[in-house]
Amino acid sequence: MDFWQHLNASRAIDLQGVTEGLASHLSELMIRGHSVADLLAHFADDFGHLPAEKLRQMAEAHRRYQVWRRRRRKLDDARGRAKLPPLPEQVFLDAPQPDQLDAIIRTARLCPRKSVDSEEQWTGVLKAGVELWTRCVAIARKQGQVHCKAKEIDNPRVAEEYDIYVKFSENLDKIAPHSWLAIRRGQREGVLVVTLELPAEAMAEEVALLQGRLGPTAGERDADSLLSELVLDDLQPWLLRLLDIDAQTKAISAASESLAGLLRSAPVQARQLAGIYVLRPGATAAAVVVDREGDLLVQKAVRAEGMWIDRLTEVIQAQGVQQVVLPTSVQGGELLSALEERLAALDLQAIKIRTAALGEARRPLTDPPHRLGSSVASALVLARRALDPLKEWSLVDPVNIGVAEYQNDLDQEKLRAALTDTVELCRLERRRGKRVSLGGAISRGSAAMARLNPLVKTLADLRPGMSVHGVVTNISHFGAFVNIGLPQEALVHISELSDKFVSNPNEVVSIGQQVTAHVLSVDPSRGRISLSLKTQPKGMMFERERGGRMDRDRAQPQNGPPLTKAQALANLEKLFKK
Repeated sequence: MDFWQHLNASRAIDLQGVTEGLASHLSELMIRGHSVADLLAHFADDFGHLPAEKLRQMAEAHRRYQVWRRRRRKLDDARGRAKLPPLPEQVFLDAPQPDQLDAIIRTARLCPRKSVDSEEQWTGVLKAGVELWTRCVAIARKQGQVHCKAKEIDNPRVAEEYDIYVKFSENLDKIAPHSWLAIRRGQREGVLVVTLELPAEAMAEEVALLQGRLGPTAGERDADSLLSELVLDDLQPWLLRLLDIDAQTKAISAASESLAGLLRSAPVQARQLAGIYVLRPGATAAAVVVDREGDLLVQKAVRAEGMWIDRLTEVIQAQGVQQVVLPTSVQGGELLSALEERLAALDLQAIKIRTAALGEARRPLTDPPHRLGSSVASALVLARRALDPLKEWSLVDPVNIGVAEYQNDLDQEKLRAALTDTVELCRLERRRGKRVSLGGAISRGSAAMARLNPLVKTLADLRPGMSVHGVVTNISHFGAFVNIGLPQEALVHISELSDKFVSNPNEVVSIGQQVTAHVLSVDPSRGRISLSLKTQPKGMMFERERGGRMDRDRAQPQNGPPLTKAQALANLEKLFKK
């Protein structure tokens, strides 16, 4: 079976616009190691009419085809060594998946060639075996359930990391990818026990329907033993693998979309731009000023103590800069809060940029010949990322950017390949001069958002129903995080991203996108802000527990440091996954 036949047999993708010759050409190029970006960049005459997503789907289908071919070759070699007759070629046209090849072998053991009169009869028996397996897999995925419990309920990690999975049950076809990745990690670590409940009766009915087509030996057997031999002995491992593949595929796809949103972020439009970096109290803080090309004009490094903010802002103001890039988070959250308040008082726009892979990005600046200080180099990287997101983020390993959820649970090689393809596709868009839609986002440099929300200084300034400006800083499976100019980041839950149903947040928002949202609720005690992007959000409440009553008018934030993004993520994971 060649790649074109495999595409038609598997029905994995819509083949509109794809011809047999095109599929064959793609197969040759993929075998030589070409990426999807290569196909669009260097073979545009052949593949330029296809959307990038279609090419990605074909590339993934080709990887599955290669797995199938290797498995087919092993089976043929094994039968040859055992001096068994070759399997009919016709039967493989109905078995485009690796698990279906194993179903052929199991059926061939039950009904060998010598037990039937003709090759045609044998082909029919083997096809019936594949059909039985395929039907049972479909029934199990639709009706089967996965159950999860703690291996030892007293294990402290159960409460810390896996409390929502202690008594967890879900249909196999409905379990969310992030849930499955977490469950499998807990299983590998010996914290969770996972079992599958399969619809044995429904599958036994399929055996009864097909038993007459499974050869003379099958007619002498009872349905339960046939079900065990042809299906059940291999079904659970395969279902687990399918869940793994599905979760990995969806997580990597979501990561690619998040990275694309980051790379396509609207660059800051400014003649000069400042950047400030500070790590923690007492450490060296630095300010830089760059021109529109990112060339360093001015630098200043001071220790983060005393009047350090005034010393840095004096340098910035002396250059007439109006926009200042800051890290999205630092170890000393109060430092960032104080810095933002000072910039707002000076009527300077603060722009938040992720610090992911900062060490890797600044290394060329701290090494010879530049030999910049670590803090100065960090501030310079942040400023350049604001000016040219695509160029600067492309300088680091895309895996280190951290756009994937449960990243350590994913196949790192597949993740890196997918993210590298995303980077190259975005570069190709730029070379072609393609205008990229940001879903109505306003440029970061827009005067309309020169300061996100100048009247919002603390959580107490927020009221339900009020409109706020913000910038999307991170995207998760359950929604998007938005910076509205406060130390605490706000959450737009997936159900509040649009008036229409949203299954994937990346479909409607992207990292770096500027949005206008409505405040739904504020919980000062937990440092939580809930927003909505709907045109007419419902259920807006400003909640504050005080002695069992809601105080909606005089809510004030409690003392104590604001939640970090990691803490917010952990809390919101528990809140929205239940």
